Amino acid sequence: MHLPDLMTVRSDKGENGWQPGEPLLLTREQAAQLCQVSQEILDEWSYLPGFPVIRRSGGHFVRIHRAALERWLEQFSLVTNPQPRYDESPPRLRRRT
Repeated sequence: MHLPDLMTVRSDKGENGWQPGEPLLLTREQAAQLCQVSQEILDEWSYLPGFPVIRRSGGHFVRIHRAALERWLEQFSLVTNPQPRYDESPPRLRRRT
């Protein structure tokens, strides 16, 4: 199987939680839409360790594996935002001095 055939592989089983017909390999534009970021941000992320980009020789960005991207995003969000956004505990009262 050569690369063009690989890029058109689609999931039709649904056992992995995806809807039938969703692409397994995403373009830059599709991945940016999925992540709700610009393509420029996605390009920056593509050079971070562990980012699931598929490149051809010469370093040109080709595709991103969808499930690997979703796992990477989950880990990335935990590393960059390790604390909960909102503190649900009651506010502390400060003593006046």
